[in-house]
Amino acid sequence: MQSLLKSTIAILASSTLLHSCVSCQELADQVFAAIDSRNDGLRTLNTEIWENPEIGYQEVHAHQVLTDYLEEQGFKVTRSAYNLSTAFRAEFSNGEGRDVSFNSEFDALPGLGHACGHNLIATVGVAAAIGVKDALENGSVKGSVVLLGTPAEEGGGGKETPTMLLGVELWLLGVVTSLGLEASDCYFELFSTTFAYLVSSSVAAHAAAAPWAGQNALDGFVAAYQMAGLFRQQLQPSDRIHHVVTKGWSVANIIPDYIESQWGVRGNSRPRRDVVLDQVQSILYASGNGTNTTVEITPFQDYWDQNPSYQLASTFYQYQMKYLDPADDPKTANFTVSSPEESRRDGGASASSDQGNVSWFLPAIQVGFPVGGGAPVHNAGFRELAGTDFAHESAIQTAKILALTGLEVLQNETYAEAMWEEWRAMIEEVSVSI
Repeated sequence: MQSLLKSTIAILASSTLLHSCVSCQELADQVFAAIDSRNDGLRTLNTEIWENPEIGYQEVHAHQVLTDYLEEQGFKVTRSAYNLSTAFRAEFSNGEGRDVSFNSEFDALPGLGHACGHNLIATVGVAAAIGVKDALENGSVKGSVVLLGTPAEEGGGGKETPTMLLGVELWLLGVVTSLGLEASDCYFELFSTTFAYLVSSSVAAHAAAAPWAGQNALDGFVAAYQMAGLFRQQLQPSDRIHHVVTKGWSVANIIPDYIESQWGVRGNSRPRRDVVLDQVQSILYASGNGTNTTVEITPFQDYWDQNPSYQLASTFYQYQMKYLDPADDPKTANFTVSSPEESRRDGGASASSDQGNVSWFLPAIQVGFPVGGGAPVHNAGFRELAGTDFAHESAIQTAKILALTGLEVLQNETYAEAMWEEWRAMIEEVSVSI
């Protein structure tokens, strides 16, 4: 990876941003004005999604309001794209050239609403696509912009459809920073994860009259839970195991014959995740054998580790510092902004996303932005922060810089070729262990 870093720095040095054109500021002003002029509508869109949370593959309202708005803005919109009822593809082209893609997520968490801020992620994607579209309409840049609306990031893998990536040259995504803290990060390395349902089934009986006639399915889960806990002393610091009971009996005087639970395993790479997963599967089957319960494992999620484009992240960071440095605004002057070098040095986040899968097929970055406050993500407090004016403005600022990053690829052939060269070298390097 160190050799890759050195080659990337050389690439960046030889590929000057926006051709060092005299009109850089003019183009930035144009993009920013295009987004600012629609800010009221974008705020309404953001609020509409935040106030009407829908879980994965059920985002009917969000799909409707997003596609309606994009159509009003002049995009060619394909609803229910890729045989996914709540996915969409919005695009605009002014002729031959390269493609740039942005992404909008919009699913909510069960019982918590938008406690992961996907209303903001949806807004970033829409606003960034509008910024690039405006530059294309004015003829200053040639190419196409695509906005992909992907459902069910929270466990459903809405980005895992391979056909979604056809005709797309890169993928840019804005996300909220993991803890909702006062920080920005443009270089996210995410973990690989697998989630599965575990069904433990056995024989029911009256818990007082004849408990010996039953076999307790809950014992199977408890045994697995305890063995997984003992296994933690052999885990590496970056490994994760999660589990929760999702279905079962609700009265104490019945020996339960059915317990359904959900299990998750994470690692900082697919090979490392699979090492942990193999042991966890052994634990689950052993728990069944030891308690005379039948165990059935059904995987439902396979998210890969994320390999972000260092070049795209560096470009985003340079533009952020040049045009929208948080230090220049009293409201954000004390915020932390991590450079790609700092983020790489500090290591990746232990979260996971289907965005990781995307990064194995084309150059991609996932940019984190703050929502203010200190509530952790997937928390009711974070949900409230995600609906604030501050969070919306943070999303808009992020969209502006993502738009400029996308335009760099569209109008700078040398830069685009270097981006692909860096990505191919990175994927070749990380694929050795798979």
